[in-house]
Amino acid sequence: MFKRNIIFYEFNHFIRSKAKLYSFVFFFLACIYSIISGFNLYNKQIQTIDEVKVVEQETIDKVTNWFKSETYGPEDRSWLDVRNPYWAIRYTPTHAYKTPSPLLPLGVGQSEQYGFYHKLSIWSSTMDSDVIEEISNFERLVNGNVDFSFLILYLLPLLLIILLYNIFGLEKDLEINNLILNQIGSYNKWIINRLIFYIFLVSSFVNILLLLVAVINQSIDTDLLKLVVLVNIYIFILFVTFYYIIKLSNSSFSIAFKMITMWLIFYVIVPGAAHQYSNLRYPTNYMTDFLDANREETYAIFKKSKEELFDDLINIYPDLKRSAHAKDSVISREIVRNGMSAIANHLNINAIEKIEIHNQKKNSLIEICYWFNPLSFFQNKWNSYTSTDYMSYKQYRDDIQQLIDNRLELLVLGTWNKEVLEAESYNKYLEKLKQIKKDLSPRHLTH
Repeated sequence: MFKRNIIFYEFNHFIRSKAKLYSFVFFFLACIYSIISGFNLYNKQIQTIDEVKVVEQETIDKVTNWFKSETYGPEDRSWLDVRNPYWAIRYTPTHAYKTPSPLLPLGVGQSEQYGFYHKLSIWSSTMDSDVIEEISNFERLVNGNVDFSFLILYLLPLLLIILLYNIFGLEKDLEINNLILNQIGSYNKWIINRLIFYIFLVSSFVNILLLLVAVINQSIDTDLLKLVVLVNIYIFILFVTFYYIIKLSNSSFSIAFKMITMWLIFYVIVPGAAHQYSNLRYPTNYMTDFLDANREETYAIFKKSKEELFDDLINIYPDLKRSAHAKDSVISREIVRNGMSAIANHLNINAIEKIEIHNQKKNSLIEICYWFNPLSFFQNKWNSYTSTDYMSYKQYRDDIQQLIDNRLELLVLGTWNKEVLEAESYNKYLEKLKQIKKDLSPRHLTH
């Protein structure tokens, strides 16, 4: 009975307190706005991917019609023959896509900073500008985008400070705490039962929004379950922390001061210090290795003799030793030069591997800091469930690299085996171009 009365008392107190009520309503509206922004971004990416796929299919249909009509190329380029694997692949568009997660409206993460589709050519790499180009924080603020995960992880504690700072503090300020002890029999019961109202209010509100997004996008799966568990654990930890602050404080001012201090330490100072420390240990990689490989070393490929190109390609693709061209007595300059992009791709792989190792070391250091920087743990876990974290985009880059390797492998093997494509064999090429296989990358050049 006492418990029900205390919760009902807190409900009336919440309704009558304009500061608390208006703060909660404002936070509620901000969350709704952030989810709507997330849906706009999600729908925009889905629509864009669908449009790109339509354009890609139209181009493929055009090439297919060349085979059916036996024209084998555009009318204004009579010298171009798509029966040659080199030209067939050059004129066949292939895109890599990072399809957004249905849970993206709940956590935008890095999805606004990096590309979500990439048109592949024989000179593509995973460090092309439309894959890794980053949008600055200023531009994101100008766009007016608000991330739902940011509101819950960073701003929800501030809302709770407004809602909880005078629980049991006001009683001590008015020196009526002994009266509560006489009526209730325990300070803990008074504090906990009042907190229960806010636990129910906040957790119900957040869980409803999570489930609402999942239902709209039809994504009730294990990732949603993990996200719900993560969020509720986070909320529980916040309330336990604030409970002990309330219990160990002797006034409303003391409670508010300690709560704000806690927020500053764990939400500003510690994350900032961890970020600075990780940057000192592993400074920002400006991709100088990749740029050098992409400029000087790639330019050097064009200066190589046909014999050097021949040896490099054999080294990358050992199966070429059994190809038709390898058995020829004379090296074809045209055939080996058509494979120069495969050699450049290998140079890029070696440079990119160093960048990825650097990034992985930095991420491992950040994970080590989780024990004293729990906010980063919750943020990274949240983003992983919405597929907007670093590893999700790392997988996207890996998929791009596999598609590039696949395209170049088909080009080199096809030209060296002197294949002459027809409509049926071209369709098989299309299937292979879109396959993502494991361990597809050819061997690195030996130095």
